Amino acid sequence: MADYDAIVVGSGHNGLASALLLSRAGWKVLVVEQSDVPGGASKSRELTLPGFTHDVHATNIGFFLGSSTFAEFKDDFFANGFGISAGDQPYASVFPDGDAICGYMDAQKMESELARHDPADAEAWKQMLQEFERFSAHLLTIYKLPMPSFALVRHAYRMYRSLGRAEFWDVVQILLASSQNFVDSRYRSEKVKALFTPWGFHLDHGPDVSGGAAFPYLEVPLDYMNGLAFSTGGVGRLMDAMIATIRAKGGEVILGKAVTSIPVEQVGAVGVILDDGTRLSAKKAVIANVTPPRLFGPLVAEEHFPSSFMRKVRGFRYGAATMMMHLALDGPVPWAAGAHLADCSYVHVGPYSEDISRAYHESLLGYLPKSPMLVVGQSSRMDKTRAPEGKETLWVQVRAVPTVPKGDAAGELTSTDWETLREPYGERVLNKIESFAPGFKDRVLSMKVLAPPDMEKDNPNLVGGDSVSGSHHIDQHFMFRPFAGWSRYRTPVKNLYMIGQSTWPGAGLSAASGYLLGKDLLK
Repeated sequence: MADYDAIVVGSGHNGLASALLLSRAGWKVLVVEQSDVPGGASKSRELTLPGFTHDVHATNIGFFLGSSTFAEFKDDFFANGFGISAGDQPYASVFPDGDAICGYMDAQKMESELARHDPADAEAWKQMLQEFERFSAHLLTIYKLPMPSFALVRHAYRMYRSLGRAEFWDVVQILLASSQNFVDSRYRSEKVKALFTPWGFHLDHGPDVSGGAAFPYLEVPLDYMNGLAFSTGGVGRLMDAMIATIRAKGGEVILGKAVTSIPVEQVGAVGVILDDGTRLSAKKAVIANVTPPRLFGPLVAEEHFPSSFMRKVRGFRYGAATMMMHLALDGPVPWAAGAHLADCSYVHVGPYSEDISRAYHESLLGYLPKSPMLVVGQSSRMDKTRAPEGKETLWVQVRAVPTVPKGDAAGELTSTDWETLREPYGERVLNKIESFAPGFKDRVLSMKVLAPPDMEKDNPNLVGGDSVSGSHHIDQHFMFRPFAGWSRYRTPVKNLYMIGQSTWPGAGLSAASGYLLGKDLLK
């Protein structure tokens, strides 16, 4: 008799979503995680000083709150300690002249802020919100459907009938446009444009890369309407709540045990072998929350796959790397543009689209950007449980940097080894924030820098420091993610499935791939 019906390799939120659905349906499910902390790229630790809780990688849970997984299990999550923290100023962008543009959930404040930069842009914002009301449900549904599928075709047909031909193709154009083309077609002020273009870079889209408009188009209005949300106490609390729910429904979760191989027999994948030699069998499914090049070959022998399939695996591309910086602060960031910016969930420090584009291309060429784009997360302003009274945490995502540097665009740093670059490049980031917030460095109590090798060491799915587990450019997205012909989570080996950020719909805390596979297995 099999030990389990299904074994999930990796405790990222997608793997946990599959385990939730299958456990609830009565399957005997095991989740195996090599780290001592669950969550994959969604974990929390005290990285700097005692009492300061930092989200190591992912932090924004907005898309998870709109997910099918949350809709079905939210009562369980809340009962198991999950909570939501959000403020009424979801995002901002700061500029070298001491000015900033801040997003507000209050409609009048938001329109006034946009009109301050250009009255025509305030009107364009209102028009975009009216359009978004018509488009958003259709767009968001796409990201919850298998790709490709008859369900997707039916949805596209209903969307065509609902919107009409012209607006249907407007939606398609949004999915294919670059973020720069998108903002140039709608807004005039470069500062207003800077409220949108940084969001594309969250998913490996420089401002001029096709396909980069969709995320800004969704994120900016959704955060305006709902706020940019965090998990109270850290994103790890959400993972803990998911695991507690799995266990309550009969599932098991093992931490600190690595899967070293997935044996395949004539019937297909039959289980896993752990690093201590333990062999566990699975009767119905082995679900790998593992990026493809780490799965096909390292965990499952290449001999089980056609050469054409392995060619696609070897052609899977990773995006530019990310560096993470976590700081414990003696007070809020003293932004030059005003104290109110300390209450913005995210502050983008680009500052302008051309600066983001320059940093993107420098990183692609292998050079440390002279002035990288920064995503500054101020979650402790909304969630007071993350830091001692009067103190703050700071989450800084440095986008983007090369996985293997071959030089410095500024001509200042001569090393090409992250072991010796980590601290001096971190100092460049601190100096950039200081230039927008004089006195900031004096408030730094402690700092932890995670260079690309540190990112991968913490989570092997973040290969080379790629925080989104594979480029999201159009030829590796939608029905081409992770590669053409294999976007429905199946593999050439029976009973072996792949999910996670490397699969459709890609990066972000949406739990969609795990949920879609779980539903499919239960049919």
